[in-house]
Amino acid sequence: MYGASPIIVWIVILLLATVGILLWLYRPGRLTAIHNRSASDGKSGANLQASDSAPAQIPYTTEVIESYVAEELKLAFGVSRFDYQIRDEHAAVLSQIDEAADESVHQRDYFPRRPMLLPKLMQALNDPEVSRESLVKLILEDPAIAGGVLQQANTAFYRVSPARVDNIDRAVWLLGTDGLKRIMATAIMQPVFRLPKGYFDSFAPLTWEHAQRAAAAAERYSKHDGQSDPFVAQLLAVLEPLARIVIFRLTTEKYRESPNILPRAEVFIRAMQRHSARVALRIAAAWEMSDQSTNTLREQAKRVSPETMLPLSQAVYFANLAATLAVLVSRNKITQHAAINTLVEQGMPQVDASALIETALISHDPA
Repeated sequence: MYGASPIIVWIVILLLATVGILLWLYRPGRLTAIHNRSASDGKSGANLQASDSAPAQIPYTTEVIESYVAEELKLAFGVSRFDYQIRDEHAAVLSQIDEAADESVHQRDYFPRRPMLLPKLMQALNDPEVSRESLVKLILEDPAIAGGVLQQANTAFYRVSPARVDNIDRAVWLLGTDGLKRIMATAIMQPVFRLPKGYFDSFAPLTWEHAQRAAAAAERYSKHDGQSDPFVAQLLAVLEPLARIVIFRLTTEKYRESPNILPRAEVFIRAMQRHSARVALRIAAAWEMSDQSTNTLREQAKRVSPETMLPLSQAVYFANLAATLAVLVSRNKITQHAAINTLVEQGMPQVDASALIETALISHDPA
């Protein structure tokens, strides 16, 4: 090195010093310490990165679903559109509905009382020791419910033989307790879905159709899932369409208080879009249903992601969505393929989505 240039000597010295520093900094013990500190002190950064890369939850609703719900409401009210601005007297009516919706379930003019037999029937249907004779006697206590049972038992969806079911005893014998459970949720509700003739006469029949389809889909879902009672699932699935009936009655009454203006469909529809889920929850509370039932409807009102819903809540959610889709498929508004895809996009496996739509489609007897 004696003949080497001073610059070269200094470069060599600097390189050797740098290598020495690097070896000291990254010796094995220090690397372990750095790793441990990053694992503890750097958790927030790691979590942020995981959060950024984690897939978003499936939303409660989407633009496509909202368009389907809107299409069903248009069918119910016989209108081609309802996106008009609500002004003047009609805006005042809507404001009155907003104020009265939560209390509507306590007004007999808007909301029918809880079917008297509901608690007794729920108890009897869940009692494995109850006799057929006891069930028949209980059903016959209410002629409206008895008529509903016979009507449902003779539909294509529930009939188990070609012969017509002509009395309650035969219906119970043919259907058995499980079969009777299948039809009771809709039979017990059918009387409260009736509305007097007047404006928008297609609303009640289509809403009842939705309820039938939703009840059948809820039973199918909960039986397949095995984590919730099919009868309770059916009953809860019917409560949101029942809430629409309550809001319809409330809106009709508010228009009667303003006799100089004719009812407009968009006011009814806007009120239902705003309040149906919450009124359904109010119905369950007014009927003193179980905490599990009210929690289920609370998740619907809060629009919780179907991914995080309780099993019973998922049954109700997918049942009502399948009912809406089936109504539209039956009227050639959408294809069955599109209906199935909608359920798949909301988290259902393809085979289950197909079966649920098929159940909802065949559950309604137009006759």
